[in-house]
Amino acid sequence: MKFIFIDLETTGIPSPESGVIQLAGAIEIDGEEKETFDLKIRPFPEDVISDEALEVNGISREDIETYEDPKVAFQRFIKILDGYVDRYDTLDKFHLIAYNAKFDTDHLRAWFAKNGDKFFGSWFWHPPLDVMSFAAIGLMRRRPSLDNFKLLTVAEALGLEIDEERSHHALYDVELAREVFHMLLDRVRKK
Repeated sequence: MKFIFIDLETTGIPSPESGVIQLAGAIEIDGEEKETFDLKIRPFPEDVISDEALEVNGISREDIETYEDPKVAFQRFIKILDGYVDRYDTLDKFHLIAYNAKFDTDHLRAWFAKNGDKFFGSWFWHPPLDVMSFAAIGLMRRRPSLDNFKLLTVAEALGLEIDEERSHHALYDVELAREVFHMLLDRVRKK
């Protein structure tokens, strides 16, 4: 099975108005990690940039001006995908996995469209697998005792070691979501 764990950092919540500024991921095939990536991407000129979003990400407008051109970053991302999936084979796709997957896939689809690519579905199975929904099942009985259902809170509730200073860095969030996913998947397999 081909998994791609994804996390995006964006210039705001609404999609497609907001831009992608960080795209990180881990590719896993048949249980073996093949590659990780972390792209820092300059938004498109028409993307709306929220100061609140930049604050959450701990970056400035000046920082994002130094990031890679979105068209160049997109081609780099496609080259990564192309190393593992034959986009012309309808039976060869990634299972896209993310924490709060709707957010990430909505923004990723919008980024594909902004790059003039209509073939998002050539790479990824639908629907994406949402680690948050999976965790909600695993933590149903404990849910009332949790302050929120953010990735760090869920990981900590499951007994994983967390690093709050690294949160909202896309590659760290990918690593943590991947750990949560595999922990919960192992529990299901054992039952």
